[in-house]
Amino acid sequence: MLTYRQAKAGDYLEIAKLHVKNWQQHYRGDFSDHFLDVEAALEREEVWKDRLRNPSPNQVVLVAEQDGEICGFACAFLEDDAEHGTLLDNLHVLMTVKGKGIGRHLMGMVAQEALKKNPKGKLYLWVLKNNTSAMAFYERLGGVNFETLVGNDIGDQEVLKCRVTWGSLKELARL
Repeated sequence: MLTYRQAKAGDYLEIAKLHVKNWQQHYRGDFSDHFLDVEAALEREEVWKDRLRNPSPNQVVLVAEQDGEICGFACAFLEDDAEHGTLLDNLHVLMTVKGKGIGRHLMGMVAQEALKKNPKGKLYLWVLKNNTSAMAFYERLGGVNFETLVGNDIGDQEVLKCRVTWGSLKELARL
């Protein structure tokens, strides 16, 4: 059975493991093998422990569970940017359950949270340009590639990343 809920502090390890697994599957070549195979697990564990134990006031973390196991999650920072609105910082779904609407549903839940905060709210996220399946997913949901930049804020090397934006969240909130 598939259920959705707010993340709890004790979920940090499961979320971190899912996050690293997705990075390993999708970002090989963008990040070094050493970073993905050696450094990422501890780095993500620390990030998620801190986020869930000391959440910022505008943070929302939602999880999807199948049979009691976390199979997807979304993390957003409401009204993070004056121009682009809410930042969807993370959206990850296990490869084994992709195609079941979990990512779409989590995005809809984030859009609903953003609209509660600001009825005219917008949404944006960053995705690596090489992650073509994610780019296609976001475009199917109405996202537009607003800009592509060189970044090195995650991982251990420079990457091309795209800011995907939604100017209106009403359609997304219905998912």
